[in-house]
Amino acid sequence: MNNLSGLARNQRSANRWGAIVVALTMIVAFGTANSAKAAPDLVIINGSVLTMEPNQPRAAAIAVEGGVITHVGSTRSVQAMIGPKTQVINAAGRMIVPGFIDSHMHPRAQFDELGPYGRLDLTPEAGVVTRADLYAKLRAKIAVTPPGRLIVGTRYQDDLIGGHPTAAELDAIAPNHPVILVHSSGHRRSVNSLALKAAGITDATPNPAGGAIERDATGKATGIILESVPGFQPLYDTLPQPNATDELEAFRREFRMFLSHGIVGIGDAGASPEKVEIYRTLLREGLPVRLYAMISSSSIDWLIANRTKPEWQVPGLTLNAVKLFHGNSLSGRTALLYEPYAHDSHYFGIPPRLRQEEITALVRRVHDAGLQAAIHSNGDREIDMTLDAIEAALKANPRADHRHRIEHGSVAPLPILKRMRSLEVGLAPHSYILNHGEKLKDFGAARWDHIEPNRSALELGIPVGGNSDHSVSPPIVMQRIESLVTRRARSNGQVYGPSQRISVEQALQTYTLGSATLQFEEDTHGSIKVGKKGDIVILSADPRQIDPEQLETIKVDYTIIEGKVAYRRAHGGLQEQFGWFGRSAP
Repeated sequence: MNNLSGLARNQRSANRWGAIVVALTMIVAFGTANSAKAAPDLVIINGSVLTMEPNQPRAAAIAVEGGVITHVGSTRSVQAMIGPKTQVINAAGRMIVPGFIDSHMHPRAQFDELGPYGRLDLTPEAGVVTRADLYAKLRAKIAVTPPGRLIVGTRYQDDLIGGHPTAAELDAIAPNHPVILVHSSGHRRSVNSLALKAAGITDATPNPAGGAIERDATGKATGIILESVPGFQPLYDTLPQPNATDELEAFRREFRMFLSHGIVGIGDAGASPEKVEIYRTLLREGLPVRLYAMISSSSIDWLIANRTKPEWQVPGLTLNAVKLFHGNSLSGRTALLYEPYAHDSHYFGIPPRLRQEEITALVRRVHDAGLQAAIHSNGDREIDMTLDAIEAALKANPRADHRHRIEHGSVAPLPILKRMRSLEVGLAPHSYILNHGEKLKDFGAARWDHIEPNRSALELGIPVGGNSDHSVSPPIVMQRIESLVTRRARSNGQVYGPSQRISVEQALQTYTLGSATLQFEEDTHGSIKVGKKGDIVILSADPRQIDPEQLETIKVDYTIIEGKVAYRRAHGGLQEQFGWFGRSAP
């Protein structure tokens, strides 16, 4: 018995020592593993973080390692992780939000407007706020352009310059150059007589399907072209074309501008295969911005044939959507409506080019190919026709999580929005009342509260993606946020549809998690959450604490993509910086 007790005591002692040794071994191993674990590549401390995550809506600090967010919490908790190679950004109380995603825009190569490749910039931002401003720019371009060569101007605003220039007016200034001036909507053009002649348009030319040639009381063509009127492309083809090197550099300038506004991802609404090839080149050389390319419906065969090929599997490029047109313009006042426009009891807009059976067949083809349909529709009549096409596709071929989307969906009363929700259709609505609100007068006050229906769509649970429709409105995200929050037109101070105003946080949500959801990216982007990509923007001020009509004055101090600084504004003694870094391409 004594021997057994002794053995038991010895065994207990051995067990205790063994346990101690195991514990010490585990502690050493844990410490070794901890010391071997890399410190974060980047930490941001002392910030006011708006995460867009309901389970942790606020924080003060973020850690990012290997491009992925590894910690969201207090400054104290993140400071403990800092290693010798960790980049530390002290936000000093500034607002931190997820990187912005512009879900619908049209990137373009930017050239000197007086150079051989340049087009005149006729926007208010470029100083064109009167007719005299426009004509001064046109004369300056004529002075450096050989006679007979086409002159193109873009994005004039008729409500600012007193209507649309006519052929007679343009002939007086440019008798020896064909001239095409594109309206801010992109859906109207003012052209002179030489341009009309080159396009083969006479007073007797009939209106084509989907377009119109404006005529005066005597039947004479005025030079104002609405929507799609063929004949002008050969004239455009005569313009000098930049070489590949110049074109790539022009696109680099465009994307640097996006970075300066906090944009980390874009949806190109209507990309061609040629443009996608440019994107592939830029991504391989280090472009940090993600590209969700919605391929034009004219190239659907190319998309189906190529999107899964290895050479198109470039990190940062998504080929999953087709951009279709079934409708016209809100700010161009060509959208097809059920009831007439307020300024003309006989005018309902311009019918879409495609008949119902044609758009139904086209949507069905996109749907059956497993792709996302992104369909441009603005007027209530157009949107219903588009929803008819989507509904027919879903009935014939039920498909979970299709995420087909309406681009703009501008005139959308509640019944139309409820129909969108029932079909699980997303929405990328305009946010440009600040820039174009005065143009809404022609729709009548009775429609204003269901134009750009951001609030109603959000309340119904429709996925809403923030966007600029650049270059219809500038891709300045904080300007777009101001428009969503105030719905006040800069030109006349009028608020259009106050019931559709949304809060600053809701507006920011559309530009982050909302846009990510439209692009199937909500699991990896759009919010500040552990496990998501480290796409982060630091703003110069808290937009919740500023006069809503001053929101556009807020600057982006940092744009961070996957934990790397892609843009830093010149502030606090720091110089402006752009980061053009590589991705791990196959």
